[in-house]
Amino acid sequence: MIFKKTLLVVVLLWASFLKAQVTAGDLVGIHNVSGTEMNAISNPIEGSLVYNTTTRSIHFYSNSGWVEVPNISNSYVGTFQITGSGNQNITGIPFEPSYVTFAAYANVESFSLNSDNSVRNNERGIANSFGSMTGFARNDASSITEQVIYVGGHGNSINDISRFASNSHCIGLRYGNQNGDNLGVTSATVTSFNSDGFTLNTDSFADGIVVIYQAYR
Repeated sequence: MIFKKTLLVVVLLWASFLKAQVTAGDLVGIHNVSGTEMNAISNPIEGSLVYNTTTRSIHFYSNSGWVEVPNISNSYVGTFQITGSGNQNITGIPFEPSYVTFAAYANVESFSLNSDNSVRNNERGIANSFGSMTGFARNDASSITEQVIYVGGHGNSINDISRFASNSHCIGLRYGNQNGDNLGVTSATVTSFNSDGFTLNTDSFADGIVVIYQAYR
C-alpha cells in the first residue's frame, strides 16, 4: 500500500514537471525592428517595447524617445599604434561603436617603454618634443563629427608652446621645438564605424604613437 502511494506521488510529480517545461511557442515575443524602423514608428505608445536588431537590445518608449535596456557592456577600452600614413582597421570591439574617444602622448610610440628619448641632452628635434592630446569621433548617422586638441613643449627649453586643434580630426599631435615652431604633425581621422570597430586614416605622419581609445555602444 505504501509502495502504491509512493509511486502515485512520483507519477504526479513527474507529470507536473513535464507540464512545467517551457517550449519556444510558450514564450512571449516582442516585435523585431531595425534601428531605422524603430525610429520611424509613428506616435508610439508610452511604455512600448521593441527588440532592436541593429543594437541587439530591447528598447522601451519613454518621454518622447526610445531608451535602450543595456544587456551587455556598453564600452570597450583598447590600444593601437600609428606607424605610418594610410588606412588601418581597428577591430575586436564587441559592438559597433557610436563614438570613440582617443588619448596619445608625443614620443610614446611603443606599448612598453622605460627610458629617456635615446638622443643626446638638449637635442632640438622631434625626439625631444613632448605633449598630450585628446580627441573624439562620433557617428551622427549621415556624417562623422570629430575634434582633437593637443598642447606640448620641448625638452631643450620652453620658450613657447606648441598647440594643435582640428574639428576634422580625432587624433592630432603637433611636434614643436623649444620656440614652439612646427617640427611635424601626426594626424588621423575616422572614416567609418564598423560592426566590430572602426577604420582610421592617418593623413599626416611625423612620428609614431600609441593611442589609447575607449569605444561606446
